[in-house]
Amino acid sequence: MADKIASPPQSYWEIEKKQKFISVFLFLLLFLFYILTIGLITAVIFLSLGIFIPGINLFSPAFFYKYTAALLFISAFLTALNYFQARSSGANYILTNLRAYPPDPQDRYHLSFINIAEEMKISSGWSHLKTYIIPSINLNSLSLIDKNNIPAIAVTEGLLAEATRDELQAVVAHEIAHIIRGDTFLLTLIFSLSAFYERLLDSAENKEEDYGKDSLGRTRKVELSQPLIYVAGLLSYLLILFFTSLISHHRELLADATAVELSRDPSALARIIYKAQVANSYVGDNTLYAPLFLVSPDSRELTESGPGRLFSSHPPVSQRLKLLSEMTHRSLKEIIQEVRNEEESRAKARAEIDSAEELSPEKKELIKSQKQKADQEMEKERIWLTRNSSGQWEGPYTLGGLISLPSFTPASRIKNIRENLEGRAKEFPQVRFALYNQFKNQPINQSAINHCPTCLAELSQSFYEGVSIKSCPVCSGKLVRINDLEKILARKEFTFSEKLKTKADLYLEAIMDPRKRFSIFPVKTPGPCPECGLELTVRPFSSYYLFPVEKCYHCNLIWFEADELEILQILVEKLQPAKVPNEPPD
Repeated sequence: MADKIASPPQSYWEIEKKQKFISVFLFLLLFLFYILTIGLITAVIFLSLGIFIPGINLFSPAFFYKYTAALLFISAFLTALNYFQARSSGANYILTNLRAYPPDPQDRYHLSFINIAEEMKISSGWSHLKTYIIPSINLNSLSLIDKNNIPAIAVTEGLLAEATRDELQAVVAHEIAHIIRGDTFLLTLIFSLSAFYERLLDSAENKEEDYGKDSLGRTRKVELSQPLIYVAGLLSYLLILFFTSLISHHRELLADATAVELSRDPSALARIIYKAQVANSYVGDNTLYAPLFLVSPDSRELTESGPGRLFSSHPPVSQRLKLLSEMTHRSLKEIIQEVRNEEESRAKARAEIDSAEELSPEKKELIKSQKQKADQEMEKERIWLTRNSSGQWEGPYTLGGLISLPSFTPASRIKNIRENLEGRAKEFPQVRFALYNQFKNQPINQSAINHCPTCLAELSQSFYEGVSIKSCPVCSGKLVRINDLEKILARKEFTFSEKLKTKADLYLEAIMDPRKRFSIFPVKTPGPCPECGLELTVRPFSSYYLFPVEKCYHCNLIWFEADELEILQILVEKLQPAKVPNEPPD
């Protein structure tokens, strides 16, 4: 396969030269697309009007020349507008849609990706290469070119969690191969052009954010509010279909071969492509971006024959694996067995986490005693009442709980039961000082800072699944940033005891059967946020995983009590599709 590849450009300047040629070619194709689309629609309209209005005759010379001039002007205007918008902000729009963000050098998984990308950048002779992370537990990657002609590579959290170092290097090499061959520039421009209409679509949508099953970052629930957005969506789809139909499906095969030239490891590339195919390569709700990805989201359904093959953006995975396995002088079954052996080795190396219920009696008694002391301390702080809309007093609340109430304002009528004082909230110096600190983005309660919301013990900095978190050394609770959850849920450094798995099964039963929730899910009394001092809010983790956790929306944090984060991991793993089937893909 490698023999069939023309020598790729050896310098950054040759790549830029190829990109300019592609830009001109695509600009002309876009102009042709608008002429055909607008011309067809307007011709049908004028021909229909000509039946009822005698003065309108599309084929009369005077009318036809005016019509042609107007068509060319409108097409040229839309082409220029669409094209320059695509070049200026199209790549950023795609990354925003995928919710991609720069890697964190403090995260060792991200650091490995940064280092590999830096190595490949240097070996390719480039001065710049950007890297991004897509918050999805599924396995995939893509490359883009931004408005300054700087290449970028993005990988999912799931791929970082599943790939070995040589497999990750093969993925980066594959994406660099697309950049070298000019595929990335062409595809970025194509999908950036369609973004013009997607933005029209976005402007007319109602969006809600939630946590999905596969993407543990926030996903969008979209409600369409205007019929005209269907037209924008149709034009976006037709534009992508028009351009992608001109792109050869063999670009992935050629990129695979070029990646092997760069990484010298066809086996690693074959393994990660196979892992992505048998796991789940679907990324968010962006199926239109399928040609950008390492593995098509519909790769499981794609075969070497059939009607779906005609409209697929990628060649069948089996074809890619067969060609790569031939380079290794091994059979595909041997490579699959290597993947299976690797996963078995990783499973054996995972450390086991026990449930809090499996602790020694002395430890359980210590935790119970600490929680009782914490409850007593918190009860002393519950000195604030607030008058509701019916004129009734509600409470008592802590100061952080009072300020956290949705109905609270500085004009709210409150009462300090310790001092037996009543008045507007702004009349109390404690409240004014707390509101001032909140406005200055400072903690409102210094005594709660870096203390466990459950037992008030001092939190310690630790790492969990390679992610920096804060944990309680007494009750084993964990404070996690919401943006770090995708990382934790994608990674599998730990296995869990049978007691934890049984507890997770009970949680799953309660999620499926609302009648069991009150008996299985714990009743929570929210404590103060360890960062801002506001009272945490008890809410379901998501609309899919409905067990209660404590959240601070101000600090973007979640407090997991003992066993809760582990149970969430078990549920996510349980509901993921099975990996590594017994037979090679068809």
